[in-house]
Amino acid sequence: MARRGGPGRRMQGNVLGGILRDLDRRTRVSTRPVGGGGPVPPVEGPRGPRGPAGPPGAPGGAATVLTTGEDGAALWEFPEPFDGVPVLGAVAVDPVPGGGDPVTVTVESVDAVRAVLRVWWLRPRPHSGLIAPAGGVQVHVTARSG
Repeated sequence: MARRGGPGRRMQGNVLGGILRDLDRRTRVSTRPVGGGGPVPPVEGPRGPRGPAGPPGAPGGAATVLTTGEDGAALWEFPEPFDGVPVLGAVAVDPVPGGGDPVTVTVESVDAVRAVLRVWWLRPRPHSGLIAPAGGVQVHVTARSG
C-alpha cells in the first residue's frame, strides 16, 4: 500500500529516489476497469439458420492393453482393418511400481491388420551393455489411420 512521504520523497536529487517515486505513482494508478469489472452476461438474440454440414471426421482408431510373452513380444490383431498402415503409439508399464528397471518398446512390424511389438528391459550388465526381453509387461497401444 502506498503512503505519503515514502523513500521516493525523502531522496530528492537521487536517481534511485526518482525510480522509487515513479514506482510509487504507478502503484496508485488503477488498472481495473471502471464499473465493477465483472463478466458481462451474454445477450440472447434470435438464432440464425443452421450452417452446412462439415467434412466427415477423421477415421476411427483403436486402443488396447497387451501383455508381453516370455520373449518380450506382443501381437495385436486390430478389431477392424485399416485402409493403410496405421500410426502406432505404445507405452510399456513396468510391473514393479516406482522402482523396476527401465523398459522400452519397439515396433517390429505393422500392417493394416496387425502389429508386432517387443518390449526390452534396459538392464545394463557389467561390461556388456546388453538388454534383455521383458516378459509379463503390459503395453498400452493406440493405432490411428495415418
